[in-house]
Amino acid sequence: MGPEINSKEDTDFRHGATIKLASFIHELEFQRLPQSVTEKAKEAILDYIGALLAGYNRGSLLSERLTELIIRNGGAEEATIIGPAVKVPVINAALCNGALSHVVELDDGHRVARGHPGVAVVSSALAAAEYLGASGKELITAVAAGYDIFVRVASSVNPSHLQRGYHTTGTCGTLAAAAASAKLFGLDAEKTANALGLAGIQAAGLLEVTIDGQMAKALHPGKSAQAGVLSALLAKEGVQGPKTIIEGKKGFATTMSGECDYGLMLKNLNEVFHINDCYIKLYPSCRHTHSPVDAVLGLLSENDFSLSDIDEILIRTFPTAISFAGEIFKPKTPEEAKFSIPYCACAALARGKFGLKELEPECLNDSLIRALVEKVRIEADQSLESSKPKTKGAEVYIYLKGGHSLYKRINLPKGEVENPVSRDELIQKFANCTEYYFNGLKIKEIVDSIFGIEQICDIRDFISMLKC
Repeated sequence: MGPEINSKEDTDFRHGATIKLASFIHELEFQRLPQSVTEKAKEAILDYIGALLAGYNRGSLLSERLTELIIRNGGAEEATIIGPAVKVPVINAALCNGALSHVVELDDGHRVARGHPGVAVVSSALAAAEYLGASGKELITAVAAGYDIFVRVASSVNPSHLQRGYHTTGTCGTLAAAAASAKLFGLDAEKTANALGLAGIQAAGLLEVTIDGQMAKALHPGKSAQAGVLSALLAKEGVQGPKTIIEGKKGFATTMSGECDYGLMLKNLNEVFHINDCYIKLYPSCRHTHSPVDAVLGLLSENDFSLSDIDEILIRTFPTAISFAGEIFKPKTPEEAKFSIPYCACAALARGKFGLKELEPECLNDSLIRALVEKVRIEADQSLESSKPKTKGAEVYIYLKGGHSLYKRINLPKGEVENPVSRDELIQKFANCTEYYFNGLKIKEIVDSIFGIEQICDIRDFISMLKC
């Protein structure tokens, strides 16, 4: 049975959805982008590179072995793996950069789309732009197109898509990466539709990876980025893909979702750009841990109490958050810890912050943090996830000896559009992510270059700046 359609308008939107999106991608021009979109694209690129370099320096066994494997296999020197600064075939650069940028869980996301557009879109766009010698303006346009496709498609098939066990970053990310790559390759509408079709048949990503084998999750955006570039390359050479990949009887929406809002997918194309709706992450963990961390850090700053006086910690959050990050209480690895609300909250309580260092073995084995985790109880509350009022949050109750209690509610974690990160905070995050790689002067040079990236004629000049 296909996805539910609720109105004649939705049926009209459904007809030719793939080609309509392809036409939008083909026709998009830098000159027609609102300034807010170009500035947000620059911020997305900065945030992406910071997350990637943090992943290169403090990644996982998977990201290390994948990088080594790709470098060892060699091939044509077409695009750069950022970090080791080694050139490899363009599709392999996209794969490796996609994995590296996601591995420390510091990449951006979108709460309605329920996924991470940047790691798929920017990975494919940067690799393709370097391969082609594209300009900064062309890169920005491709990034804006890719983000829009990600958010539009993912928002329209969720929450059913997520509930079926699909990871949007690995599924919708493939279409978004193809969109960005197709734009850079200058494909016409028909070839862009072919690229979307070729990407769609490669779309994959299962959320079982959030329950076990969390280390492998970084493959999802890597494979999305790789498939996107590959699809654009093939479409450029005349290879055809299903041009009804989204709306077809055996297409993306029908097979991967129980419902699809085509009106939402196609509404205000070329007028509203959804890159502006994406959030920035300040903590290197699953987004569903962020509201509890914000809450405990708020309680620490607002109250004077001793951790030894804590009797119980009650964390209430929405069911989806618990299904992703509420079932691991005693993480043995950094990958498990990133998906543990109890651990992230208690590490923040014990250390007064939550960053990459709080995922190191010293913290994972810290007796104080472990003791606090033993006191955690988690409860589900569906009201903590709603669209009206906008809520995707948590409540934390800390019960102290003597009968006193502390309470903090977070409706939306820091970094959402309604609770934004300032540009200065974003730059500081970039500095924190890259302090092991660049000195202060180099960091400033890169930041200035990104915020003036529309002046760059050949993106290869920018890529060369990213060498240590």
